[in-house]
Amino acid sequence: MSERADAPAAMSEPRALHTRRLLGPRTLIYFYRRRLRAHATQELLAGVGIAAGVALVLAAGIAQGSITSSTRQVLRAVIGPANLQLRARGPQGFSEAKLHEVEALPGVKQAAPLLERNMRIEGAAGRRASVYVAGTDVSLGVLDGLGRTLPLSAYQPHTIALSAASARALGVSAAALRAHASVTLAVGGVARSVRVSAILGEEAVGASLAQARLAVMPLASMQQLLGEAGRVSRILVQAAPGKLAPVRAGLARIAAGKLNVAGAEEDITQLKEALRPAGQASALFAIIGALLGFLLAFNAILLTVPERRQAIADLRLSGTRRSAIAQLVIFQALCLGLAASAVGIAVGELLSRSVFQQSTGYLAAAFALSGATVTPPGAIALAALGGVAVTCLASSVPLLDLRRSRPADLVYQAHGVPGNTLAPRTRRLLAGASVVMLVLASALYASVPSAALVASVALALATVLALPAVFAGVLAAAHALSERRGTLSTLAVALGGVRATTVRSLALAATGAVALFGSIALGGARSDLLAGIHSFAHAYAADAPVWVSEPGDNGQATGRLQTPGLGARIARLHGVGSVSELHGSFLTLGQRRVWVIARAPGGARHVLAAQTLGGPGAAARAEARLAGSGWVAVSDQIASERHTRVGGTLTLQTPTGAHSYRIAALTTNLAWSPGVIFMSAGDYQRAWGEGTPSALAVQPRAGSSAQRIRSEVAAAAGAGSDVEVATASERQASIDRLTSEGLSQLAIISTLLVIMAITALAAALASSISQRRRALAALRLSGAPPARLRRILLVEGSLMLGAGCVTGALAGFYGQFVIDSYLRNVTGFPVASAGASLRPLEVLVLVLAAALAAVALPAWSASRVSPALALAEE
Repeated sequence: MSERADAPAAMSEPRALHTRRLLGPRTLIYFYRRRLRAHATQELLAGVGIAAGVALVLAAGIAQGSITSSTRQVLRAVIGPANLQLRARGPQGFSEAKLHEVEALPGVKQAAPLLERNMRIEGAAGRRASVYVAGTDVSLGVLDGLGRTLPLSAYQPHTIALSAASARALGVSAAALRAHASVTLAVGGVARSVRVSAILGEEAVGASLAQARLAVMPLASMQQLLGEAGRVSRILVQAAPGKLAPVRAGLARIAAGKLNVAGAEEDITQLKEALRPAGQASALFAIIGALLGFLLAFNAILLTVPERRQAIADLRLSGTRRSAIAQLVIFQALCLGLAASAVGIAVGELLSRSVFQQSTGYLAAAFALSGATVTPPGAIALAALGGVAVTCLASSVPLLDLRRSRPADLVYQAHGVPGNTLAPRTRRLLAGASVVMLVLASALYASVPSAALVASVALALATVLALPAVFAGVLAAAHALSERRGTLSTLAVALGGVRATTVRSLALAATGAVALFGSIALGGARSDLLAGIHSFAHAYAADAPVWVSEPGDNGQATGRLQTPGLGARIARLHGVGSVSELHGSFLTLGQRRVWVIARAPGGARHVLAAQTLGGPGAAARAEARLAGSGWVAVSDQIASERHTRVGGTLTLQTPTGAHSYRIAALTTNLAWSPGVIFMSAGDYQRAWGEGTPSALAVQPRAGSSAQRIRSEVAAAAGAGSDVEVATASERQASIDRLTSEGLSQLAIISTLLVIMAITALAAALASSISQRRRALAALRLSGAPPARLRRILLVEGSLMLGAGCVTGALAGFYGQFVIDSYLRNVTGFPVASAGASLRPLEVLVLVLAAALAAVALPAWSASRVSPALALAEE
């Protein structure tokens, strides 16, 4: 039974509605229950769209924010109340003797040394993990940091204590611990076996540290293990109250321009900067996805506008006051919005702890990270508020009929199904607004790449606003075709059904347009980003047919090979043509922890050719300049932040002091979001004050295969060595895998959008078919067989979806260029050119085919509707 019939019946139940300005709770609930019984499918469809939008925003926000929040908890647990630090600029650290100088400074309350390194550790059954290892002593406990709660067993010489998370990852159990289990540490390409002294659970180090990939060793033992006797990575300092500034000045004098003086939480600032580009990309995708989800919900509610308008007209004709009608509509919107938002919050929380959990393996070489999930209450409130606001906005459209200038029976005066007409003047106004939105999006795309979110929203709105005009054009063309071909009687009947339900048909077309826009724009942009990263990985690995490095170095070659004579042994192999040393490390530059790459002349030819901005000429000039000294090539984001360009200068604070270099070229960020600096191997050795290589590049002789050389090099490394020998293709696959994991949220969001598009279209089509049952029954009564009705429904669906989906696909292809520009210019990632992929066409075909297949059963059922339904009272 329809709402039109429901309304008068309902008014006989609640007492004297027309005399009351506001309705009581029981009356409001009564009306909403009647609505749910009559239009449960439409309410469910709208609720799914709202819940999807809320879930996407919340899940992405929680997953991204959890990394910094949980890592801050880990860092604070390690450093305790320290508020300053003296930190090394290179992997070689600095003399532990400076601890006495620091302790002697006026205003220093406590100070403690720390030696730290990210290492690959192998545990039981060959299980491996990258673990942050901290070397400490009792002074850190006095500082009230990590050592405060460590058991005495953690200080046993030549042992290592594993956090609970590290022990799980390595397969080390409590039973194995009692059996004196040991693990193997890869240090500079040499395997070292160390006994496990303890498993550190929450009772020993607290919840945050127990959940982090962390291990602890006595400071002296770790120094010996690394071959860095008397060296530390940093000294943590707690300044007395009011003495922060003089202590910082004293630390600067001790540093003498060769060490960094910073706040104790500098890592968090740099981690935020490292996560920012990937976070910007994920946030852009999530917000656009959420907006599309809300638009889908908006369109779903528009499907019910005709019935809502009829119900409002019936209430007005029976004398119900405008205020009571507005209260009823708002109450129903709040019920739907709150229920859908609650479901969205639950789903978003689940997604954030499972599929949306951000992979940070690509950052593990530079940061000590925690994978715990932290849910800020503000994110939940914001997501829920957005869901309720969109619901109320969409539901308020029928309230336009409450204007005093509109007759109470206006919906019954129009042609077709009551409440479904759209005036030509309204269509023209919407088309004009669409042009304005399109111009705005184009202007932002051309001049402000960082405004991609606004441009994408403008494009989505332009798509929806243009649909009435596009739909009218499609119907006019179909009408002309049906008149020219008299045999197309099915098309003529379908046109009559579509025109009788214009608003409902437009809502369905808009659903298709929004669904295709999001799927193609975001899916295409993700494909372009992954293609760009794949191109970088190929070029970076191609500079060395065979790589020799520390195992698990994430493809970045920032460690230090401690295998004397390895390069000379490899060079003597019969099939080896040459061996060159590669250098690399991480360096603090402002708030960035940049990746420094140093190679011999010609050693970066392929990666520079692929990643230098400005084309082949700029890449050739960069290679020639880097063959000399005093030049660097830097990521465009670094140069922009430092207000310098090609030919300008960049000053780096290195372990031997400040050095200025001229900029030879600008590059992408090579998928390392804080940015990259290329320099010559000679400049690196002078600035870092040491020549230990990070990796070796092996060039085979003519006629020798990379696979054969790989096997010979692995044999030449000898027993006890734990170096990783990989071909260029293996190195590329490792980089591809790692960087793709770091952008895994984009894949999840893109996939969810396609699923949401198919679901929304299928649900909207099923709802539309359900609402057409009475009209189909009338056709059955006139003698139309079920097969003919199915053809009519197919033509109607094709007309509605054809106009919407093609419009959305075209707008989505334009949106792909907008998002590509954002990723390229704002985040600095390498992005392939749009247009070379068949992704838009694939998504269009997939979504349409899946949606039509999903409604085959409802269409078949509706085509067999009983003719008697046409004779039933409304």
